[in-house]
Amino acid sequence: MKSLLSILLFITPLYIYGQSSHETDARLNAYFESNPQADYNYDGILTEQEASKHRKIENYAAKQRSQLAKMPERTLAEHAYGPNWRNTLDFWKADSSEPTPIVLFFHPGGFVGGDKSRYYGDPLAMACLENGISVVMANYRYVTQAPFPASHMDAARVIQYVRYHAASWGIDPSRVAMTGSSAGGNMSVWLAVHDDLADLNSNDPVSQESTRLTTIIGFNSQTSNDPFFIWDKIYQGNDAHSSTYDFYGIKRMPIDAFKEKLAEPRYRKIAHKATALNHVSSDDPPVFLIHPESLSEWNGQPLPSDTAQSKYAHHIAFGKYFKDHYDEIGLPCKIKGVKEASVEEQMDWLRKWFSMK
Repeated sequence: MKSLLSILLFITPLYIYGQSSHETDARLNAYFESNPQADYNYDGILTEQEASKHRKIENYAAKQRSQLAKMPERTLAEHAYGPNWRNTLDFWKADSSEPTPIVLFFHPGGFVGGDKSRYYGDPLAMACLENGISVVMANYRYVTQAPFPASHMDAARVIQYVRYHAASWGIDPSRVAMTGSSAGGNMSVWLAVHDDLADLNSNDPVSQESTRLTTIIGFNSQTSNDPFFIWDKIYQGNDAHSSTYDFYGIKRMPIDAFKEKLAEPRYRKIAHKATALNHVSSDDPPVFLIHPESLSEWNGQPLPSDTAQSKYAHHIAFGKYFKDHYDEIGLPCKIKGVKEASVEEQMDWLRKWFSMK
């Protein structure tokens, strides 16, 4: 009897799969037709995993839209700043008769998920608007669509786009700040220290605008995107964050093979370019970094091998190594644990560097 049950348990899934495969294909094709953007890797084939991911993101965004009721009406909604379907932003103009400073918000999601709606109703965004600081929340391409530096260049494009439209939007182009968490914080700190990406020879007037920032507030920011730095300084395990493969445009493979691939000159160059620590210079803006734990909670040593991915990927060690670089050349850098950094302190930081009373 036991053996017969085992056979039935083995056969039944095959039978069900065989009966439903055509229905599954038809369903995915129909979903693809109505949601072509769900094909995250642009291979022309929608997988169940991609469809599931797209539904999850859309469901989250729909839920977050209820938070819009807490905010003033958007000045611009789902506004395109670039050619990709992910290149959209929302803009809130602060109530002022004078050009206002502006803070650009970029969502978390490991570069493979998330949506700008994450910041609908956000306390810092609300405080900005209440204190005469305009707000933009923007989406950007996932690394499953295009590897580094696509997402970072999208964020740079938002800075340029806002500056290009500063006069008509009522924005002071000399006072532009950026914030975000995790992936959004990663891009914030990278753009804070990167040389100006303005292309003065471009035929596109937006691309001619500066990408330099007045300041940033980075939450859970990875100040290095070099896995070898992370394995050496942050986390002494044998694991790579799940988005690292797509970030570098490398297919999934065993970790040892992945390390060999990353050691190739091509990927060493990408790792150097992708790491904010490598771009710090004396003309960089003030930086405020906020992490889950405080400095007093870290012993200064790399985290043990059994540390959860979500912990080592956001650890304050990233901020401490960055602050050390800033301290060496005398640049303002504040670093705090999230429990220590109130919204009011964040607003004080913005007011200070925006030269607001």
